[in-house]
Amino acid sequence: MLFAGRLLWVLMLQTGYIHPDEFFQSPEIVAGDVLDIKTFRTWEFNATSPVRSIVFPYLTSALPFHMLYVISKLPWLQELNIINTYTLLIAARLPMVLASLLVDWCVVSICRLLKREARDCVIVHGTSYVTLVYYGRTFSNTVELFLFAGLLYLVTDAVMHERDIMMPKQKPKSAKVSQTAKNPRNNAFLITAVITAGIFNRPTFLACAVVPYIVWLLSGCFVRRENYVQYVVQRLFACLPGTLFTSAFFIMADSFYYESLSVDDVLTMLRHPFSKKNVSFVSVSEALHKHLTVTPWNFVKYNLDSQNLAEHGLHPRYTHLLVNSTLLFGILSPIAVIDAVKCTFRLVVRRSIEYDHLFLLCSYFVPLVLLSVFPHQEARFLVPLLIPIVVLYSGYIFGDNSSKILKTIWILFNILGSIMFGILHQGGLISGISFMQKHIFETKNEGIVQHIVFYHTYMPPRHLLAIPNREELLQTPAGGNIENKMLRAPSGENLENKMLGAPSGDDTKNKNFPVALITRVFVHDLAGSTTGSLHQYIDALIEKDGRNNLEIFVISPSSLDSEFNDHAGRHIYKLLDHFWPHLSMEDPPQWPHILCTGTADNVCSKQSIMQRLRQEMSLSIYMVEQ
Repeated sequence: MLFAGRLLWVLMLQTGYIHPDEFFQSPEIVAGDVLDIKTFRTWEFNATSPVRSIVFPYLTSALPFHMLYVISKLPWLQELNIINTYTLLIAARLPMVLASLLVDWCVVSICRLLKREARDCVIVHGTSYVTLVYYGRTFSNTVELFLFAGLLYLVTDAVMHERDIMMPKQKPKSAKVSQTAKNPRNNAFLITAVITAGIFNRPTFLACAVVPYIVWLLSGCFVRRENYVQYVVQRLFACLPGTLFTSAFFIMADSFYYESLSVDDVLTMLRHPFSKKNVSFVSVSEALHKHLTVTPWNFVKYNLDSQNLAEHGLHPRYTHLLVNSTLLFGILSPIAVIDAVKCTFRLVVRRSIEYDHLFLLCSYFVPLVLLSVFPHQEARFLVPLLIPIVVLYSGYIFGDNSSKILKTIWILFNILGSIMFGILHQGGLISGISFMQKHIFETKNEGIVQHIVFYHTYMPPRHLLAIPNREELLQTPAGGNIENKMLRAPSGENLENKMLGAPSGDDTKNKNFPVALITRVFVHDLAGSTTGSLHQYIDALIEKDGRNNLEIFVISPSSLDSEFNDHAGRHIYKLLDHFWPHLSMEDPPQWPHILCTGTADNVCSKQSIMQRLRQEMSLSIYMVEQ
């Protein structure tokens, strides 16, 4: 039931826009490669020093996008708007929410292994707004959560299995270490493969992996009383295959994708390996540095520069502990803090604590503390910590002796969180982009130059507009012609219309012929620019592109409508539509207008408060009338 609701909500299209990384770290990149549509590649994916691996974006989005591309090319569907905003969103989000079933299974399995009530864990996990919203989004943090859930399960399974082998049967101290070290349930390959993959997804995954890995590495020492060093060394050697294989896979995939390595390079190395006379550490390292792309290393180098972190925003070190954890996990966060204090007291004073409880508690707080070392702290960085905190404290919410007050607080908190981040936050932007995408598709054969200006919104995902990256072939009717004129981009670059394969003379009287326009749709992101800058930008677009066959659209929060109505320039901003709901925290609703205070507007008094609230919490699309 809970998964069905999660799946249904994704299919019904969550309009909330949490953060640009949801799009620009995965589907924006893959869509440009697979669908050949115009996208915006962020600095993280530059070929010179990329900090993001391409493997997980392709694993989550490439296949559904390719299927969508194949369907759109079917002869009887080519005239339909198959690749649109909705299908692009669903194609990227559906694999994520389907993969979240594995997380549900891991949570249930961990609870059963640790003798905890699985029903309570499933309900708390399934009703968390992090599950309902983030599990359907293409964040690298969501992938990190999936991997962390798998890691916790593998470690718990290995530790509990080893405990069951050694403890009940009371094996003698002289038992050979190699028997357990070679046991297939020690999960060495899978554990190290998951950790390595997590580091390539986000190097900060190391903070999540440190406790489970140490517990697994030393687990045999708790049931054996000798041969500690030999046991640990054997486990370390058992980690090599999974680490090396997974690292090689990611490095090779990224190297080929970012073109630091090619098939010709590989063939050349195989045919002409390093000469024994010339080989040296320096020559080998230079060759590896030239041809291999190691994204985690680039990520670390970038983030070691404090100036780079400052560009993304600096926060107090306590933000994760006091703000972000509560923002994500609600009442579970203070419960965890109180429990940590109690456990510390028991450990220090009474010298006794349940090891399984301590394992989960450290799996939550150690990553929290390590991530707090970095001054750039966003709430989504803590998303993976949902798993240990749910397994630990679900009984407080839905257990047999749970408090009704805590249950009520939990339900209300997650309803508000789902509405806020799943629907309201920047919620009109997706609907507005869908509106523009349909308009672009419907006017694709009219030869109109279109400029779409986003003003005071989050970064618009270009791929959701589905603008073809290649030159568009426009079919003119028999005897018709399209004027061969000069198109100019806002940067001043001249883009000439070229006639590709256009017949001449009498041939044009009897049949259609294709005309190719190099570029006719431009997207502009003015972010938080001033009103004056916006109007000047519009004037510059009109001056460069002329007034014929030109459309300029401005997309802006409705809370800024007065800035367009009060503009006394030579252009009129015609309101085309409002898209509700849309909440911009940077440009919040104007409460004086909602409450009709401090205004003499007659229209205000004729509208209900709900009508005024709807008007203020919308996204407006204007068309510039010249």
